[in-house]
Order: sequence, then structure tokens, then C-alpha cells
Amino acid sequence: MGKRLVKKEEIEKQLEEIVALIEQVDAKMEKVIADVIEERYAQNKEQLGQLEGRIAGVEQRLDGRRGEAELRLSSKLYLA
Repeated sequence: MGKRLVKKEEIEKQLEEIVALIEQVDAKMEKVIADVIEERYAQNKEQLGQLEGRIAGVEQRLDGRRGEAELRLSSKLYLA
């Protein structure tokens, strides 16, 4: 019977160690996940800024072409 109690105590101790390790892994995984989310957010924010810059450039070119088209149209009307 004494041998059984020793085994039970050893098993309980091992289970406590396992639970502690699982908690450590869980905490580390939470940190890794949070870091990945932050990194991805920063990347997406940077990409969004780049896209906004490209869109602004396209809008400026379109606005410039509209002005040229209006000038060409008005000059053709005066020539006719």
C-alpha cells in the first residue's frame, strides 16, 4: 500500500509539472500570436499607405489629363 501512495504522489508531481509546462507554452504562444498580429498590422498599414500614394498619383494624372482635354476641346471650338 505504501508503494501505491508513493506512485500516486509521483504521478501528482509529474502532472503538476506538466500543467506548469503547458501554462508556459500557452503564455509563449499568446505572445507569439500577438507579435505576429502586430507585425501583420504594420505591414498592412504600410501597404495601405503605398496604395493611397499610388491612387493619389493616378488621380493627379487623371486631373491633369482632364484639364488638357478641356483645353484641347476649347481650342478646337475656337478654330472652327
